[in-house]
Amino acid sequence: MASEGGSAMPGRDPAWKYCSPIEGNRNATICNFCGLVMKSGGITRFKSHLMHKDPHNNTKKCPRVPPEVKEEIRLLVHDKQKAKAKKNADIEEIRSQLRGTMGTHHTHLVNEDDDDEDAEEEDVYMYPTDMHPDERDAYRSAVRASKASNWNVNNMRIL
Repeated sequence: MASEGGSAMPGRDPAWKYCSPIEGNRNATICNFCGLVMKSGGITRFKSHLMHKDPHNNTKKCPRVPPEVKEEIRLLVHDKQKAKAKKNADIEEIRSQLRGTMGTHHTHLVNEDDDDEDAEEEDVYMYPTDMHPDERDAYRSAVRASKASNWNVNNMRIL
């Protein structure tokens, strides 16, 4: 998506007060200062137009944007980038903590039952990547035996 997670509808992003949407094209804007029509890129590209900073160098700089608006948009983008970086760091910290609960070497899981044709009837087992195949077989057998035992107990209650 061209807006890269930005607000596609007017009103949610503060930058919409400096442009007008074009009806029928949710990514098109008209600059309220210079009248430039941008047919793509959405509010994210429009903010680049006002800030005079475009990472892709495909946006014309607004010649009439007041300095205070330019600074407001720059701070808005900076704060959003900061919040996004913090969110990503928090997510990575949580992932790291979760990996720690699995042990030092068990960072990924492997599903070895993907090729079963009767996947609806078969159980799917997830294993740590460094688990030996013999351990996997023993684990699978133990789970099946436990389920069979529970099934027998439940069926005896019904009779």
